[in-house]
Amino acid sequence: MNAEFGLQDRARHVRAASTIGLWVGGLFSVFNLLQPGLCTLGLIELAAVLLLVAPSFFFSRLPSRVALAESLLLLASAVIFGALMVAGGIQGTGLFWVYTLPFLAFFLKGERLGWVYSLAFLAAVALYFGVLQPTWSVAYPHPPVVALHFVLSLAFYTLVAAAFNHVRSRYETQLQQGKAQAEAAYASKSRFLAAASHDLRQPAHALGLFVATLKQRPLDAQSTELVQGVESSVRALQDMLNAFFDYSRLDAPQLAVTPKAFPVNPLFEQLHNSFAAVAAGKGLRLRLRPSPLWLQTDPVLLQRVLLNLVSNAVNYTETGGVLVACRRAQGGQAVRIEVWDSGLGIAPEHQSQIFDEFYQVGNGERNRTKGLGLGLSIVRRTCDVLLLKLTLRSVPGKGSCFALEVPRALSPAASATPPSPGWPLQSLAFFAPDLAAAGAEPLATTAASSLPASDLQGMHVLLLEDDALGGDALVAMLHHWGCRVSRAESAVAACELARQCGAVDVLVSDYRLPGPHTGLDAVRMLRPILGEMLPACIISGDTASEVRAQVQAAGLVLLQKPVRPAKLRSVLRHAGRAQTPLAAADESANPCPNL
Repeated sequence: MNAEFGLQDRARHVRAASTIGLWVGGLFSVFNLLQPGLCTLGLIELAAVLLLVAPSFFFSRLPSRVALAESLLLLASAVIFGALMVAGGIQGTGLFWVYTLPFLAFFLKGERLGWVYSLAFLAAVALYFGVLQPTWSVAYPHPPVVALHFVLSLAFYTLVAAAFNHVRSRYETQLQQGKAQAEAAYASKSRFLAAASHDLRQPAHALGLFVATLKQRPLDAQSTELVQGVESSVRALQDMLNAFFDYSRLDAPQLAVTPKAFPVNPLFEQLHNSFAAVAAGKGLRLRLRPSPLWLQTDPVLLQRVLLNLVSNAVNYTETGGVLVACRRAQGGQAVRIEVWDSGLGIAPEHQSQIFDEFYQVGNGERNRTKGLGLGLSIVRRTCDVLLLKLTLRSVPGKGSCFALEVPRALSPAASATPPSPGWPLQSLAFFAPDLAAAGAEPLATTAASSLPASDLQGMHVLLLEDDALGGDALVAMLHHWGCRVSRAESAVAACELARQCGAVDVLVSDYRLPGPHTGLDAVRMLRPILGEMLPACIISGDTASEVRAQVQAAGLVLLQKPVRPAKLRSVLRHAGRAQTPLAAADESANPCPNL
């Protein structure tokens, strides 16, 4: 077959042709067995179907046996058509079937081998009619004129089959070229999105921190109102950036799906922590029923699905509550997770469209406070990636139920150590950066200004950040929290600074740094100087899967830019808990210069 055909295409071709051969050859063999004088032909056809066509159908399912399946199918055709010529078929009309062999040869073997098989069969037919038939008394007596016409007709149909195959190959080549161009354009788009993600997140990250710091300053009523407006705009911008880039990552060919067995309850605990405050603020009752069941899928991607479903349920429900529960399905082979709400419901005419990109019921004016219309599209596409069945039931005015069926895993022995409730937190930085920090804050976290300052007072933070705006914003925020900050712009400069500083409580480093070293390299270089147990976290505007994998492999927390202050504060607070009590120190007493 042509080189542009992959094994999957070849296998489909052979299966299609052999399926037709099984039915047609089987029916004709039975028909000929019942006809007087055609029993021999029927037996030959039946033998070819059973011994050649049936094995061809079986071997077409094995990638390493596709070529053998093609050859068996062509051999079966040659045997059956040869028998038709020798036995005469039904008064010689069976010869018409022989014309299909050149088409089959080109269809299965492509242009070069198609010519080889077709010309070899044509030569064998010419040899039979010119030499063998006159000497075989058992052969059907085809008149010489009929034999000559048949050989010429077979040559003509061989040319027709070659012409059809040439046209098909030309269009397939064009399709392959178009596919290559589309893949190149897609790769270019992915590179652009990756660069745009990093470059746009940097100023959004700095802007968010500056606004958060400004909000914590004493302001008059008018200034407070202005700052709140700016904060709302920045939060909307950050949410839009996160939604767009989360959505674009679902198209990434390097998107890794890592199925593993894990329990339902920690998953539900994270959902409760994320949405309890929002639900309570709206007067809703949020219930997540505990379950002893275990799941077998990618926990990070599944968490993203449920975050979107519960977020939608809470956002679009004004009275009543939201219920998340699960039960066995498919005879115990799967777990059905259901998200119920008592919201407005979805009319039947909209239910097939709500999973489309940017589609929102009742938001034709594109009010940004109602979201972007990407949440359910991300849900559907993630379920497609995970091969999960997603269903919707909804009654207008009564509420909705989104359900997905997840493969069930058997729970480990009772003596096994149960996983920590925070099992997915570091890996959730990919799709749920709000839960990335150990002991993460809820998604609807309280403002940073409402958190007590004493928990970070005197903490010495070594900051590696080469972006001027982002670094200044982080330093201002950390100073406001009472931290002492030593700042460097590269890994080498940080090592020099560490030798002067001595003790450091926590290291916060950007992933991309000037020079040959990354933030992970900086952590490895600084720990021998400051202590192997030095708490550290990585901040990055880079959404590449390789970055996430490297940070996770190093056992570190990844905070995705733009970082919200409460998430950073949560990481620092947990780092402080791992240290001995910190002595309060005045910033002016910090002996470490900034490099």
